[in-house]
Amino acid sequence: MIASMPDSNVSGVFNVLNIPDEAIAAYQSGKSAMAEQDYNQAIEYFSQALNYTDAPALFRARALDLRGTSAWLLSKYDQARSDFLSALDICNDATLCARLHSRLGDVADSSGDYESAVEYYTEGLRMGMEVNDVLAMGRSQRGLGVVNRRQGHAEKALSHLTQALAAFRQSADALEQIRVLTSIGRTRQARGEYQRAISSLNEALSIAEARKDRWRTALALNDIGEAYQALYDLEQALSYHNRALAMANEAGAAIIRPDILRNLGVDHIELGRLEIGMSHLQEALESARAVGNKEQEALTLYYLSRAYLRMGHADAAARTIADLGALADDLDADRFRALAAFMRGELLFAQGSRAAAAAELNVAVLDAQTALDRGMLWKLHAAMGHIVDDEAIAAVHAQIAADFIQQTVEPLQDRHLKETFINAAPVMAVLTAAGIDPDKLLGKQL
Repeated sequence: MIASMPDSNVSGVFNVLNIPDEAIAAYQSGKSAMAEQDYNQAIEYFSQALNYTDAPALFRARALDLRGTSAWLLSKYDQARSDFLSALDICNDATLCARLHSRLGDVADSSGDYESAVEYYTEGLRMGMEVNDVLAMGRSQRGLGVVNRRQGHAEKALSHLTQALAAFRQSADALEQIRVLTSIGRTRQARGEYQRAISSLNEALSIAEARKDRWRTALALNDIGEAYQALYDLEQALSYHNRALAMANEAGAAIIRPDILRNLGVDHIELGRLEIGMSHLQEALESARAVGNKEQEALTLYYLSRAYLRMGHADAAARTIADLGALADDLDADRFRALAAFMRGELLFAQGSRAAAAAELNVAVLDAQTALDRGMLWKLHAAMGHIVDDEAIAAVHAQIAADFIQQTVEPLQDRHLKETFINAAPVMAVLTAAGIDPDKLLGKQL
């Protein structure tokens, strides 16, 4: 039964519309359920509000918007898209129409349709600027930043995200600030700026914890753990990822679980716990496919194929790499094409086809020029340095890998993180191949 809401809690716009009290009560109960992050219950309440088919178009459009948002947060992308489009069809408010375009961009982005996402966000930004709506402009800028990050355009991503953060700080919108700070953290990480990434993510975590927002607390914990993972502080990474998974499970946040499970898999495999690591990666793949998150599916396929090669399971690696290649073509993003070519090269090398492996890695390098994060780029060039026959070319790749590593080390202010990263076996191998004294590199910031 829906509790009656006092008039003071009802939108000022709705007060002047002829809306049944029961519809208003259902709408307000839906908003309360969203605040509690009970999105299934919210969908039920908004559906009750929408049963009043004679209610004004603006009320119905707003109810559809919020029901669609709840569905999107539950990874029910088809339902979310349907609700947003239905709301747009009857929308008679320019501000809401602008916001609905950013919502449709979110659905397209989550579904891996980056081209449509950019179109929706761009239109949402244009419409938001026309009516000077800070929320519509901020959401569209955030969305454009996220899509650019996914496609590997870090500079563009940061430009959009910085503008989005300014908009949300102007409007004092804490929830949107968390989302933007998380995206900035991920983009900083893609640039190898791990110290700055952790700083942004800790700010997001602080706001999320203060709001008792379990979903975004889990997301921030996961991303902080991933930054530590990239620096080979694996026990620290594992601690954050275990906390993130517990929080996501408690909150019923299915949309977040694939990312966390993938990171747990990588943590355990890097720590030599192959069986439990593979179990997490398999579960991450199933979860990503269940919620339709193609980006997480592709990333998990990459790490699964690498794990299979590490275990000597070439046939399983070949099947996984083929799936990754097909998904990369579907996503039409250089970032994932580079990862697929990288793994094809690694597989060919493991099978003894050195020349073919070098050719594939060359393809990966071309696709990766702007699309991969610095942490992946040094690994790719290190592999090239190990595989190519020409000693001079191998030395160039080793030096490029070492340059990326030095760019990663120099901004780090945490002594422990520096030592941990530099002393990690893969990093040490690159520095040795390039003739760089690890102790000297560590001492640069003393």
